[in-house]
Amino acid sequence: MTQLSYQPALDPFHATYRHLRILSVIDASKSLPVDHARILDFYLLFPFRVSGIRLKAQHRRFRGLAETYNEARPYGDQPPDIQIFSRMKPMQIAALETLAGKDFIKADALKDGTVFRSGRALPPALAERVSNANSKQQDLMQVILALSSEYPLLGKDGLKDRTGLLEYRYDAV
Repeated sequence: MTQLSYQPALDPFHATYRHLRILSVIDASKSLPVDHARILDFYLLFPFRVSGIRLKAQHRRFRGLAETYNEARPYGDQPPDIQIFSRMKPMQIAALETLAGKDFIKADALKDGTVFRSGRALPPALAERVSNANSKQQDLMQVILALSSEYPLLGKDGLKDRTGLLEYRYDAV
């Protein structure tokens, strides 16, 4: 018996598209550490897992998104968040390298471990598709924006700590 299943978390093309969606909502003038972008990508793909983030008091309303996006939950049992996040890394890095190769993000910044948008615009059809997807999930994109702009990545109470997806105790803060 052959069984085929698709998991967007392990698809570098899907990861590229998700990163384009993220890049379209974050501040274009700021760079984002690669791990920060990876965490945003994780929650864009698995919005029902937002309830597991230790959010600031002003953002606790975002936990309701877990209920809203419960239908996005994959069928069957899934490994723990940290394990899925770890498995996603090669696809996320390939996606970011592709975006750097196509000059949608700066290649030099990526080599230094940050994601920084270049001035290159997306082709109109792709820009429209990204815009439509983000419009349909405005509530989720607000979470992504808040996580990108109001949470540092490193240290105690940084995004690594609040999500538990990466080790934070040895961060140089």
